[in-house]
Amino acid sequence: MLLAYIDEIGQTGAFVHPRHKRFSDSPAFGYGGFLIPEDKARDFCAYFAHSKQQLCKHEIPKGTDPNQWEKKGSDLLYALVYEERRQNLRVLGSLISKLRNLGGQLFYYAEEKPLGTPKETNCGPDEFKGREESAMRESLNRLARAADANDESVLVLMDQINEKSRKQRLPAMYAHILGRASWHEEMRRIVEPPMHIDSQLSVNIQFADWSAP
Repeated sequence: MLLAYIDEIGQTGAFVHPRHKRFSDSPAFGYGGFLIPEDKARDFCAYFAHSKQQLCKHEIPKGTDPNQWEKKGSDLLYALVYEERRQNLRVLGSLISKLRNLGGQLFYYAEEKPLGTPKETNCGPDEFKGREESAMRESLNRLARAADANDESVLVLMDQINEKSRKQRLPAMYAHILGRASWHEEMRRIVEPPMHIDSQLSVNIQFADWSAP
């Protein structure tokens, strides 16, 4: 079986320009992370934990469990990272090489958002929710195809969200997986809709955030 660890790419809200005073978060929204064979997940977990501790040893507060301390992907990769903290890129490159050596692979899916304010693009909370659901559906489709190509089942895990949002999202994910499976056999490769895990308790979820800042 494959394990897919995913996290959100960007935000669902409106986007105008990187320097816009209000709508500057991200021009796209989607999901990214990685897939890895279940019997290699712990090996990668240990490698990532060690790499994070070495890279961030001067940032982790004394007395804090380094496995539960998180460095966000947006703080790891940013516009000037090559000039200011090239070691971030070296560590990330080492992690990706280790992932591939263990039979894993990176995963990305994102949808470009229309440029403009909510008023200009006629978008509101319902459209933002629809954007999230669309990206999740397409991500699940692609994860199912990747699992089918490897003749494996896949269990999808993602960062924990609040209980209200989880209950709102779960029925739509169930409906998509079960409904699409009736004419796309690869959807049967998905064992369950995405399971939510606290990133403080899963360093592999933390790496999903690093790979999808």
